[in-house]
Amino acid sequence: MNKLSAKRIYILAIIVLGVIAASIYSTYAIFSLETSSDNIISIRTPEELQISSSTYEYKQVSVPKNSYITTDVDIYNNLAYELCYSIWYKTIGGSIKIYENTTESLTTSGLVPAVTSKRISLIIVNDNDNDVKVNIGVAYAKNEDTCELNIGEDKSLITSTIDAKQLTDKIIGENKTKNNEAGYLTYKDITNELALSDSKTYYVANEFTYEDEIFTLKEPKELKVDELTNYLNYYLCEADDNCATLYHITEVNSNKITKYDTLIGYLDGESGLRKINNDYYYYGDNPNNFIYYNCTNELDTKTCELWRIIGFKMDSKTNKYVTKLVRNDYLDKRIFDSEKNVWDGTSIYKYLNEEYKLKQAIHEEFTFKQFNINSLDVNINEIPLLDTENKAKVVLVDVVDYLHTSTCQKTNISGYDTMCFKNNWLNKNTSEWTMTTNYQAPYIDEDTQEEITPENNTIYSVGNEIMETNISDKLNIRPVVYLKSRTILISGDGTLDNPYVIR
Repeated sequence: MNKLSAKRIYILAIIVLGVIAASIYSTYAIFSLETSSDNIISIRTPEELQISSSTYEYKQVSVPKNSYITTDVDIYNNLAYELCYSIWYKTIGGSIKIYENTTESLTTSGLVPAVTSKRISLIIVNDNDNDVKVNIGVAYAKNEDTCELNIGEDKSLITSTIDAKQLTDKIIGENKTKNNEAGYLTYKDITNELALSDSKTYYVANEFTYEDEIFTLKEPKELKVDELTNYLNYYLCEADDNCATLYHITEVNSNKITKYDTLIGYLDGESGLRKINNDYYYYGDNPNNFIYYNCTNELDTKTCELWRIIGFKMDSKTNKYVTKLVRNDYLDKRIFDSEKNVWDGTSIYKYLNEEYKLKQAIHEEFTFKQFNINSLDVNINEIPLLDTENKAKVVLVDVVDYLHTSTCQKTNISGYDTMCFKNNWLNKNTSEWTMTTNYQAPYIDEDTQEEITPENNTIYSVGNEIMETNISDKLNIRPVVYLKSRTILISGDGTLDNPYVIR
């Protein structure tokens, strides 16, 4: 037997070591997390596969609380034949949502040709108040006309795509204003029962004209509530044959209008998004701030309510913007009923935070109490925006919101005139409760040294004016919520015809 030379032994050793290293390298998944941009998970197949069973390779990543991360999965097929694959995930410490980040069709399961690679971009959303770990992996097997991957029941597959942009970054980045031509908006298929009085006379017509923000019925007919059934698809004015808000009747049950369109006019002027201090507000009477929210099924906008974005407020704790929303339509009228002016002592608080159900869990819980104003002759920038006493997920609008959404930029509340209220999309021409109170604490009378407890029986309401209103009055309410800073914008441009869709 011929002896190997030292040189040949050296070369052979290098080859053996290389084969061993390659085997180790290819038998296990190789992951690299890049910090410069997205995380990248690189998954390489082994050189040999058991054809009768799937092979699993995975990597664990951590997703911070109330946030999302993007991750690219690189799948390498080093083999000489085609592979079936499916990306799977398993969470530890809470539930998460994973989507493929694309506008194209889903590719998280499929085929990888021989000696090729595939990159798949994922977005992982964590709505929990704690960090969540998630194992992301790939099951694969040789393609033999059918793909049979034995993925355990404790693992989930990715079934949805998403074209993700962060809501605040996208909208604030655009920060557009527009000049409106005078016209009207039509809110379709409203199912909140339209409250009409049996004793009043109403006016209907099947045609109307619109000018100077007023709808005028053509050849109107007078009628009582019990005659409504005969006038389906007619337009109705409540007070006269001309009105600022017009209703198109589409369904009547038991002499009540149960489904209708609402037509509301707007002026010729400027609308958009502007920055005030560190916050942004939509202003004017027709900004593009419509958004779908509170959906029964977040994949179907027909199950959503129509809301509007008040603006974006800086959270001083996180230095991130949160999005403030208000429901477009009113809920039932309610009394305020808290002589102590304490928000969580009111029936409205209980109704909004316990009975009225928020179906989309992307809202933020803040600590609040009502904003105090002792006089309308006050600088609006001196009113606090956030407070630190009572936690609530659902609140009401406040006077500060109302003033900043007007086209007027006057500093004192008492300086607001009729046009300031008119050029304001939050004004629906009727009064609604706010979170703003004129609460006065007990004090000592200087003359008698007795403790005086003020009545504190009014709360500010807004509409065509700002006024102190007795807490026993019944006024409209609209829920207000804050969306988490990481809220993802899926589609839409904010117009009434194409509201923003979030997830």
